[in-house]
Amino acid sequence: MRSVALFTVSAVCLSASAAEAVAVDAQQRASLLAFYAQQYPGEPAARTVFESVPIVGGRGSEVVGSVETPPYRGHGALCRTQRTKFVLHGTGWQEAGMEYFAWLDRGACRPVAEPVRMLQRIPDVELEGVLLYQKPLLERARLLMAGNTACAPLRALKFSLAAVDVGAAAPRAEERYALVFKSDRGSYARIWLRKSGAQYDAWNVTCPPVL
Repeated sequence: MRSVALFTVSAVCLSASAAEAVAVDAQQRASLLAFYAQQYPGEPAARTVFESVPIVGGRGSEVVGSVETPPYRGHGALCRTQRTKFVLHGTGWQEAGMEYFAWLDRGACRPVAEPVRMLQRIPDVELEGVLLYQKPLLERARLLMAGNTACAPLRALKFSLAAVDVGAAAPRAEERYALVFKSDRGSYARIWLRKSGAQYDAWNVTCPPVL
């Protein structure tokens, strides 16, 4: 059971797991950047991302444009950025929430193609720790998948880290950090972590159908 999200986003942002990249023309891209500059004067835009997102509770899809800020240094090797999302209505844009991302880079904080999304706010020190241990935690979780009927068919798939969350694996269970991995077949594995000293271990794993 997920804890309530700390970030305020519109319903369209919650469909991000089903989004597909979409091409837009130069005029639409320019209109988004102009609207962003109007809403956030003086805030630089590092890049834009456009997706086709299913309409929640309706039919068809709509174009969502995201404006990403330049990366900035967090604690240690941690890099952060944020994306402000806008929905295209006719020829105009409407703001639709904000998403936060992080990744590790000990050099300059350069934009990466697939940063890790923060589903909850996490202190930099803790976030750097769970990102550092993501690979051994995934391998440990593959062993746990064997005892979970929803996860067992997925244990041999190729996974990449998609998000970091905070919540509980079951009702009334203790809240823990969770690493959310996405497979190359579009399925998900949520690895709940247990901390001992400065180390993390895979405590439980669930495999929800969506992020």
